[in-house]
Amino acid sequence: MKRISIILSIFFIAFIPRLSCAQDASIKSIGIEELFKLAIDSSQQLRVSRLDTDIAQQRIEVAEMLRNPNLAVSASAIYLGDATLYDSKLSNKITVPLPHFGNSYSIQASQVIFRGGIISNTISVATLQQQIAAMGYKKNSMDVKLLVAASYFDLFKMFNQRTVYERNIELAKLRISNINKMYNHGMVTRNDIIRNELLITNLNTTVQQLNNNAAILTQQLNVTLGFSDTTIIQPDTNILHNKPVASSLANSLSFAYQNHPDLESARLGTKITEKGVEIAKGDRLPTITLSASNSLARPVTNISPARDMYNNGWQAGLGISYSISSLYNSKKNIQLAKTQLKQQHQIVELQRQNIEISVKSAFIKHQEARQLLVSAEKSLQLAEENFRIVDKKYLNQMAILTDLLDATNARLDAELQQKNAEISIIYTYYQLQRAIGNL
Repeated sequence: MKRISIILSIFFIAFIPRLSCAQDASIKSIGIEELFKLAIDSSQQLRVSRLDTDIAQQRIEVAEMLRNPNLAVSASAIYLGDATLYDSKLSNKITVPLPHFGNSYSIQASQVIFRGGIISNTISVATLQQQIAAMGYKKNSMDVKLLVAASYFDLFKMFNQRTVYERNIELAKLRISNINKMYNHGMVTRNDIIRNELLITNLNTTVQQLNNNAAILTQQLNVTLGFSDTTIIQPDTNILHNKPVASSLANSLSFAYQNHPDLESARLGTKITEKGVEIAKGDRLPTITLSASNSLARPVTNISPARDMYNNGWQAGLGISYSISSLYNSKKNIQLAKTQLKQQHQIVELQRQNIEISVKSAFIKHQEARQLLVSAEKSLQLAEENFRIVDKKYLNQMAILTDLLDATNARLDAELQQKNAEISIIYTYYQLQRAIGNL
């Protein structure tokens, strides 16, 4: 591991300047946890999701206003004309003078004290919706983290791959030097030199492609994380020495069943539909309301003669209202709500099954990555031993160049597989954490 760290450090020093031709480029080493934090802070998707939670919280406050009393005040000013009285034949009339200017003031208050639990259940539904919005934010956060992790580890693989190619280029140059000496002594043909030079050319071409791909991926990460275009992201190599260890499959499933945001959202949806049943049943119950009012008005016209005075009156009472149509209308609403509740129970079970499949698949892939690393390390060991044997035979003219190139390519492939296997262990770990809802 120390050797790998040294190689990567040397590589970063050589590789980073090639990622950008800007003279003011800045190198930024980022660990995985810092990467996640930056992604969450910069994600436009999560900004929208945060607003969803804010809206849901405000809906709770709006729903709670249903408990507040209704208050109303009014004021009016009027002009009264004189009253005209007619006899039964509408022939004779008498004009009765009235005070011409009038005004009135009133205040009314009412408070619903019982409505079949509809108000409290409506508030509960708004609270549950707020919790669902929070689960949605958590899910989106994990999606954003996994998305940037994929790019981060792809960049890490490119760095590792370039380290391998750079080392093989140096070894190929050393081999050409040896072949040139053998050629000068008439031990090999010019074709051996040409084929080795072709190998170096191909390796350099691959390195250039890695440079370009890494530059593109770096630009994408810069946009996602909110960095400037000239920032060069350097993955933290310490993660190779401290690979995270996943829990057992049983523990992973247990955690997912209890904490996965999708399953928790489905459970909250069940509670909402349960409240929907209660609200539908509440329509069958009466509404009881307390009310009070006070009014002040002039002139007084219900006495004779009318008098330009204020008349003050107040009242308080208890009102009960009941919709008879609810006896036959609410039946269908209750049946609909119960059917929706049954459906929601099935959704919860379906979500649980999907999560179980996802967790098991991610766990298998993570275990597979660990097994592949063991195999890759063994293959690398054998490939290096084979290369040393064939190289020695070639120098002693006991093997042809084709054998040496085959051994070189086999070692190159084994090195690449070993480096990629290390990164795959870490990435599949985070995929597993996303599957169980713990990323």
